[in-house]
Amino acid sequence: MRPRRLPSAVVMTVVMAVALGFAPAVSAAANPELDQLKQQLDNLAAQGKAGAAQYWYVDEKTGKVHVAVLEGASDPATKAFIGTGRSGLVETHTVSAPVTAYVGGRSAPRLATQQVVHGGQRIDGGNAYCTTGFNLVVDGQPRTLTAGHCQKFSQTWDLGGVRLGEITSHEYPGRDIAFITRAADWEAPAAVRQADGSIQQITAQARPTLNQSVCKTGATSGTTCGTVTALDVTVNYGDGPVYGLAQTTAYAAPGDSGGSVYSTSTALALVSGGPQNGGNAFVYPIA
Repeated sequence: MRPRRLPSAVVMTVVMAVALGFAPAVSAAANPELDQLKQQLDNLAAQGKAGAAQYWYVDEKTGKVHVAVLEGASDPATKAFIGTGRSGLVETHTVSAPVTAYVGGRSAPRLATQQVVHGGQRIDGGNAYCTTGFNLVVDGQPRTLTAGHCQKFSQTWDLGGVRLGEITSHEYPGRDIAFITRAADWEAPAAVRQADGSIQQITAQARPTLNQSVCKTGATSGTTCGTVTALDVTVNYGDGPVYGLAQTTAYAAPGDSGGSVYSTSTALALVSGGPQNGGNAFVYPIA
């Protein structure tokens, strides 16, 4: 059973007034047997039985469920996991490093010069830092998005040494999204501050699509671009599966969690995680 949906009465601020429904991901496959097999794997992961499997999705090119497994894994749990279903329906490959959620370790933030929050900016809480995603309004109240797993490290978050606000709603694992209720006096335009200081206005939202060109802005690795290579990916970060992610070739690294993922002026997703020391980003769709 996948987690419940978040509130659907969500709109982006300023020029953006599009509902974010957070609907379950639509499978990339037209084969019910593959859909059923992926759901079996999701259920096993939810029971802590994924072993060293890192992520999996229906690969429409091969007509199989693709499973990435940590290199050298030969434990019974992993063997049982990749042996699920009818023979020949699972295709595996190995990865050299485990996937991880992209929270960054504590270090000194740059001080804020004014109280304006954009997407793509570093926020600090506890002994960790994450990144802002998009500014929006939930049931008439202003909010800023970040990754749901950031809530594990702190409820309150600062931007440039100034209190930004508190996470008042989140979902993780299962989904990976959190809502920060901002403190007074913060300006919050519907825009992303890119690594070169330029401002990308956000005027719409949509779900990522296969082979789509996307860019992401995160606090650690800045603005990088790539393409969407897989949809409806389940990722095993080790504290419960996260469903419905998109895999991209946009580079991200620890500290980029929650960062803005967009295609020109269209908001698409939040950075979730990826290979332990940085690499192709998994992103959580916001629509």
